[in-house]
Amino acid sequence: MKIKSKLLVVFITALTLTIVGCSSGDTDNETSEEASGDQTVLRVAWWGGQERHDMTLQAIDLFEEKNPDIKVEPEFTSWDGYWERLNTQAAGSNLPDVINMDNSKLNEYHSRGLLLDLSELISAGNIDLENVDDIYQEINEAGEEVLAVAIGANALASLVNEDVMEDHGIQLEPGYTYEELQEAMLEMKEGNDDFFYGFDFANSEFELFTLFARQNQQSVFNEDGTDIGFTEDTLVEYFDFVQTMVNSEASPSHDITMDYVDGGNSMIGEGSAAIQIGASNQIIGQSQSTEHTLGLNLLPSLANGEDANWIRPSMSFAISTNSDKQEAAATFIDFFTNDLDANEILMAERGVPISSEVRSHLEGLVDEPTRKTFEFLEMIADYSSPADPLSPAGETEVRGSFLRIIELVKYDRITPEEAASQFIAEVSSIL
Repeated sequence: MKIKSKLLVVFITALTLTIVGCSSGDTDNETSEEASGDQTVLRVAWWGGQERHDMTLQAIDLFEEKNPDIKVEPEFTSWDGYWERLNTQAAGSNLPDVINMDNSKLNEYHSRGLLLDLSELISAGNIDLENVDDIYQEINEAGEEVLAVAIGANALASLVNEDVMEDHGIQLEPGYTYEELQEAMLEMKEGNDDFFYGFDFANSEFELFTLFARQNQQSVFNEDGTDIGFTEDTLVEYFDFVQTMVNSEASPSHDITMDYVDGGNSMIGEGSAAIQIGASNQIIGQSQSTEHTLGLNLLPSLANGEDANWIRPSMSFAISTNSDKQEAAATFIDFFTNDLDANEILMAERGVPISSEVRSHLEGLVDEPTRKTFEFLEMIADYSSPADPLSPAGETEVRGSFLRIIELVKYDRITPEEAASQFIAEVSSIL
């Protein structure tokens, strides 16, 4: 009996080790492997889909090869679960060393004292930004502090179905106005079947209002993030534009837009719209799912408005204040920013690289849609103004209020004047 018992223990132990050894490939991965010897163990967290995970893991392998004294423990998941996990880790003072941050979350994490000021690491050369123009980084700064380093950049854009535009003989040159946009979209709708709409807001009305406010020399939030930074008349004018576009059928109704958004489909991809609001790097994913040729253009302008677009991080890397491996974390960020071999693996999937040297190196290697994002950001530099300060911690709630009210505007359940008054009151309460 004792022999049989010992054999049973051996069998169970072997089976357990086999199961553990085979269970490390989950995309919601968080290993606890300890590095041996004098290696520094660095925890790095990011969100994304499987393609991004695979690219990043391959780049990490290269990083470890070039930095054998550092072992990376990757922690990755989809967008939906990412922030919930970070909040749990923050509550337990257990944040990863390197954190993938979204621009809308930076001020929230900064206000909680969770992000390291990277200024000294940059000054010391641990993170080399010599080939990075200020316009690619300024939005990640709070006063004199540098909260994160962009690992990809984009800008608000018109994503254009070039085939549809050419078929209708429509061309909108940079500087075209909101009125000219509506006229062009209505001209295109003539002669098409009922299910064609020129301009798809794509549930990005808040982003377009950010640009509209800036074109009026205003901003969504005031400088210290305690109240609005725009006038009520500006918001009424914008709501009136959205409502007019929908009522004239130059743009689809809200239910049609959300059917596409929720289904992960694209009106410009199928040719039922000609133009869509979006981030410039969205052209890459959308081009992969359509036979149409897609391009990028500026969004509309005010007749006497400002050049108001800006280059923004598609995402950034920050270092948590509780990390005791800050120099190793800086080495990792520097690697993603400047290493040419690493960026040949990453191929600008997170957005246009912020290093001019990396962009130049990749220009002949990337596919056509990605190359268009490079060219678009070069053009945007001539139509830009300094970025607004970081959004306050309540930005997510403000955005939710805006989208709920814009839905009522698009269904004619509320006037632009009533909508503006209601939104301003809600923002004041939130902030």
